[in-house]
Amino acid sequence: MKKALYIVLLLILFVAADRGISGLLNIGLNRYFGLNQHSQILIIGHSQLMLSFDKEKLEHGTGYKVSKYCREGVNVADRYAMVKQYLDSPFCDSLTTILYGVDQFMFNGEGLSANSYTLFYPFMDHADMNAYIRASASKGDYWKHKLICSTRYSDALLNSSIRGWTRNWENYKTGELDTVTLRQQVDARQQISIHFEPELRDAFEKTIALAEKRQIHIILVNTPVAKMLNEYEPEKFEQVHSYFQSLAEQSAYVDYIDLNPEFAAQYDCFYDPIHVNPKGQEAITKQLIVFLNQRGHK
Repeated sequence: MKKALYIVLLLILFVAADRGISGLLNIGLNRYFGLNQHSQILIIGHSQLMLSFDKEKLEHGTGYKVSKYCREGVNVADRYAMVKQYLDSPFCDSLTTILYGVDQFMFNGEGLSANSYTLFYPFMDHADMNAYIRASASKGDYWKHKLICSTRYSDALLNSSIRGWTRNWENYKTGELDTVTLRQQVDARQQISIHFEPELRDAFEKTIALAEKRQIHIILVNTPVAKMLNEYEPEKFEQVHSYFQSLAEQSAYVDYIDLNPEFAAQYDCFYDPIHVNPKGQEAITKQLIVFLNQRGHK
């Protein structure tokens, strides 16, 4: 009998510690992504957009609260789930604008993790996100993370939680693009190609429809990519660019801003062909502040 009580006590202590640690980490993540605040602007994208804007400078320059919900490696379907997550939260009542990162590679799925759903394990208690994970993960994997909350956090998620607690949104991708290597890769046709996968395009258009239904303006931000890479497949590049423009022309709730003309040839602003360094982030943040202020933040 005593042994059984001892086991029960240990189990209770384990569950309490597990939930307590997970709860603290979750608070840090929510702070880092701005999921715990009533924002006017929600930024949605992967690492490209994450590194392109300084959240605090954007807030100071526009006077609006910003939730920067960007995750490294997320695809278009992941981003649809991310938008739903924020719109289903009690903090969405002040939201008027979504800044959504777009680029010419977003519809081919190459270079993005097939297991990107694991990035959302900490948010399994959210009904829509839980359903999204359950549809993607194996049963064993799903229930392990569902029952033992502390297993939901990878090293990257732990780091994001710590950055949330310390209010640190700095871009640590210092250095400049190796243009010689990039030119060699482009000439050897070793770079990622542009093409459309219908299911990703459908998820993207569902995201736009969701924003329109809620009367939330969505700004498609074409984050800069190194010019040599933009010229890799010029006809396909123009096709994607025209597609984004047509979406803005068809809807009063959609705007499109292309940052390539101004920044694509400024190689000293890039860390690698698709990510900017702190110098690029500062310049792009200033550009976006001007755009939002001139637009009047509908």
